[in-house]
Amino acid sequence: MARGRCRRLVLASLLLLLLGLSAIAYLSSSSDDPGNRLDAERGPFGRLAHKLSASLGLNFGGVVTRDGQLYLRQDVQHVELRSFLKSPRGAAAAGRNWDPLPAIVDFHRQLQGMGIRLVLLPLPSKATVPNHAGEPVVNEGYDEFLHLLESEHQIDVLDVAPLLVKMSADGDSPFLRGDSHWSPEGMARIAHLVAERTSVQLPTTSYETVDRKLALTGDLARFRGPEYEETITTRMVLESNGQLWKPRPYSPYLLLGDSFTEIYSKPDNGWGKGAGFAETLSLEMGAPIDRLSTAHDGAFKTREALMKHPERLANKSVVVWQFAMRELSFGDWRLIEIPQVKGQLPPEGSASPQPLQGTVLKTAPMPALTRTPYREAVREVIITDIRSGSGLVMGPVILMGLAVRDHLPTGMAQWENGDQVAIEVVPWSSVESAQDRLQRFSLPLSDQKLPRFWIK
Repeated sequence: MARGRCRRLVLASLLLLLLGLSAIAYLSSSSDDPGNRLDAERGPFGRLAHKLSASLGLNFGGVVTRDGQLYLRQDVQHVELRSFLKSPRGAAAAGRNWDPLPAIVDFHRQLQGMGIRLVLLPLPSKATVPNHAGEPVVNEGYDEFLHLLESEHQIDVLDVAPLLVKMSADGDSPFLRGDSHWSPEGMARIAHLVAERTSVQLPTTSYETVDRKLALTGDLARFRGPEYEETITTRMVLESNGQLWKPRPYSPYLLLGDSFTEIYSKPDNGWGKGAGFAETLSLEMGAPIDRLSTAHDGAFKTREALMKHPERLANKSVVVWQFAMRELSFGDWRLIEIPQVKGQLPPEGSASPQPLQGTVLKTAPMPALTRTPYREAVREVIITDIRSGSGLVMGPVILMGLAVRDHLPTGMAQWENGDQVAIEVVPWSSVESAQDRLQRFSLPLSDQKLPRFWIK
C-alpha cells in the first residue's frame, strides 16, 4: 500500500510539474513581451513566467537563446520572416500600418518642403551579425527597401550593418552580451560614421568627457544569473560649464531616436547617464544638436512628438531618423502630418558673412591664363559635402568669386574637382546688384538652379 501511494504521489507531482511548465509557456508566449520593457510592465504572472522559463533555459517570451547568445525574439523573427515589403499573413497586420514606405516617403516630402534633408538610420540588431565571419543577416526585403528609397525617392539611408559585421569580425563586440542594445563601442563607431556623413556645422563647441565603469545585467539576461553581468565603460559628455550635455532646440541638426538613442543617456534605463547617441554625435561633430526620442515604437512615436511640437523643426537643415530595424517588420507606420513651421530662415541664411568648408564637385572651364583682357572676372564652381557656420547651407551650391583680379588669375582660377576649400561667403542676392555686371566663366544651364553664394 505504501509503495502504491508513493507511486501515485510521484505521478501526481510529475503531472503538476508538466501543468506548471505548460502554464509558464502559455503565460510567457502570450504576454506580448517585446524584450525591452521593464519588469513592471510584464505583470505579476508575466514576471513569474519569465523568471522560471529563463532559469530553465527555455525560449519562452521575448528572448531566444542560440549558441549561448541571447536575442530579442522580434529581432530574430525580423531577419527570418519573409520580406517586410509584402503584406503579413494572418493577423500579423491587424490594427497597424505594416508598409514602411508610404510613411517614410511622406515624411521625406514634408521635410523637403521645409528645406530639410532626411537621413534614415535603421539600426541592426544582434541577429544581423553572424556568429562567424560573413555577410550581414538581413530580411529578404531589405536590399529592395534600400534601392527603392535611394534610387526612386532620393532618400539618404545609412546602412551600418556592414560596419557592425566588420567590427565583430575584428573581435570587437558591437552589442551587449545580455542586452538587445549596442555596446558603448558599437555606438561610438556608428556615431563617428553618422557624423562624417551628416554633419552640417563647422566645429564650434568644446566638450569635456568623463569615463565611467558600470557593472550591469541587460534586458535579455534578467533572472539568468550572475554569469550574464557585464562591465562596460561609458563616456559622459559635459558642457563647458561642467553640466551634462543637453539638446539644443535651435541647432540646425535634429536626431529622432528610440531606446538605442536613450540607452547610456537617461539614468532611468540603468545604463548610466549623459553618454548616449546624441551626446556622442555632438562630441564627434564638435557642435550642438537637438534630440527627440522615445523608448519604443520608433516607427511613429518620434514623428508623433514632432506633430505636437513642430517648433523643433525651426531652422533645421537635417533630420536623422534612427529606429530599430525590427520596426520594418513589426512597426506601425502611420501617416502623420507635421504642421508647417513659421519663421523658418531661408536656406542661404542671413546676409552676414559665414565660414564654409566643402569639396569642389564641378568647375566652370577657364582658359589657361597668365594675363587677361579683363580687369576682373567671376568664376562659378559647385561644391558639396558642406559644413558652415550656420549649419543651414545644404550642398550642392554654386560658389561665385573673383577668378581674375587686376588682369591676373587668382587662387580660385586654380581650383579643380576634388579640392577641399575653406572660405567665407554671403548670399549671392546680397551682392548681385554690384557684381552681376562682371565678366563670368559660367557653368552649364543645367546647373543654374542651385543656390548661389559669393566668396568674400
